[in-house]
Amino acid sequence: MKVSILKRLFVLALLVGLVGVAGLANTGTSVMVSEVAWSGTPASWADEWIELRNGTDKTIDLTGWTLSWDGATVHLGREKGDTITVVNKTIEPGEAFLLERSDDDTVSSVSADVIYKGSLSNSGEKLVLKNSSGQEVQVVDGSEDWIAGTSSSGDPGYASMEMVDGQWKTHKNKGNQKDVEGNRIYGTPGLLPDSAE
Repeated sequence: MKVSILKRLFVLALLVGLVGVAGLANTGTSVMVSEVAWSGTPASWADEWIELRNGTDKTIDLTGWTLSWDGATVHLGREKGDTITVVNKTIEPGEAFLLERSDDDTVSSVSADVIYKGSLSNSGEKLVLKNSSGQEVQVVDGSEDWIAGTSSSGDPGYASMEMVDGQWKTHKNKGNQKDVEGNRIYGTPGLLPDSAE
């Protein structure tokens, strides 16, 4: 009889453990900051952009989500605070979601999903992405200095900071996307990372 109770407890513990593991698998990161052009583009230092990516197999409604840093809070699903225009409120599975500063000309070859106001400091920022429940989904802590990317005087100049294989890297090759003056951007706004080094 004691063996039967022990077996039941063991099976119960095993089931609880499996449910716990499944729960952890489902609470993985859904939307992440995937690229930051904190120094702008060759056309203008003010032409900053930020890219988010949906790492799930589901469409995510960004209503209620925010991306904030010192002095700015961008609402991703509605025009409030530092959000000027919302074109799209959802992000499809595996797709990118592009935030452009001030207008939709920052990356001329890709339409912005959100247009925001508020500049990123070239000396670094701490970006905090929160979901609609107000929970922190991701913190990109570049408060002491940006983890990657370059300023106008870098080599190359105006390169984005891009997440590649789980690490922040400087995008050192010109991509196919263009700024407002037609210059090819050192980054992949709206595209999957391909050749960041």
